[in-house]
Amino acid sequence: MKALFVAGGTGGHVYPALEVAREFKNSGVQIYWIGKENSLEHEFSKIEGFRFEPIKSSGFRKKNLIEKILSVFYLITSFINSIIILLKIKPRFIFCFGGYLSLGPGFASFMVRVPLFIHEQNSVAGTANKLLANLATEVFEGFPKSFKRNLENVNFVGNPVRQEITSFTHTNKAENPTNKFKLLILGGSQGSTQLNSLVMDSLSEVKDKKNWEIVHQTGKADREELNNFYKDLNINFKVESFIKNMGEVYSNCDLVISRAGAMTVSELLITHTPSILLPLPWATDDHQTLNAKYLESLGAARVLESDNKNISKLASLLTRLSVNKEERLSMINSAKLADNQEVTKVILKKINESIKKDT
Repeated sequence: MKALFVAGGTGGHVYPALEVAREFKNSGVQIYWIGKENSLEHEFSKIEGFRFEPIKSSGFRKKNLIEKILSVFYLITSFINSIIILLKIKPRFIFCFGGYLSLGPGFASFMVRVPLFIHEQNSVAGTANKLLANLATEVFEGFPKSFKRNLENVNFVGNPVRQEITSFTHTNKAENPTNKFKLLILGGSQGSTQLNSLVMDSLSEVKDKKNWEIVHQTGKADREELNNFYKDLNINFKVESFIKNMGEVYSNCDLVISRAGAMTVSELLITHTPSILLPLPWATDDHQTLNAKYLESLGAARVLESDNKNISKLASLLTRLSVNKEERLSMINSAKLADNQEVTKVILKKINESIKKDT
């Protein structure tokens, strides 16, 4: 059996798609992948042995007039090219993971009568998935009620998380043989000057940090400033532009400060890691706040608005959680009760059942 996957643009779309594709590959399915040439998805396809088919696409929202016209042109050409690809490959189904790149292939699947499945990673469905949900055989959600309308084919399953991270989920975080408090700060791959500034101001207000160890991941632009800041604090620290072994780092920390991207929230949940979440204030549809609120509602996170008015609140929260092991343990246990380690298997089973019914 052949299956065609569509995901591109960012790791938030590509990584969950990759985990589902791996699950189907392990079950004997031949995987094809549509994406942008010389992209993250193209690189993974080479490594995993997937057949790769390149198309061009461009986002529409928050673009100027010329860019919007170009976006529509790419949508039309990607739709035509996707029809050609589908007729050539003849996959049993197509699986789209959102983003503007998925629209052309998604519409093409309807034209050539190939069953369409989609997955939405965020707590608010993106424009592409909102449109494709009307054509999909089954819709999968990373967060409950991402699709506000009542669709009978919607399944809340959670987000597939990378094997490189889930392989560390059996570590007992509640057992910390040292007296150290280990804090992980995630500023994103490009770094976040706003978040870094807020965190530095808050840490300056925390009085007792002698037993703290901090790992701070940020973009290159803020590395020098952060290094100088932590040296002045006279604290045990590492500032990293990129953390390769994220699963191990999650398993070794006591608390995380982070934005609230869909996959970060899912990783925190599945690794049972307590967190303070500062949602990106200008995220599309304010989806990061809703992502964060979901984790908070489970009892696994504390959420603060990412604003300078909360500097003292963040300092107070950090001070409390650094010494209150019982509160952190409660957050760990809340995450354990809610995480779903079998997301990819649930998706595989549901799609196979749907295909058999269709046959």
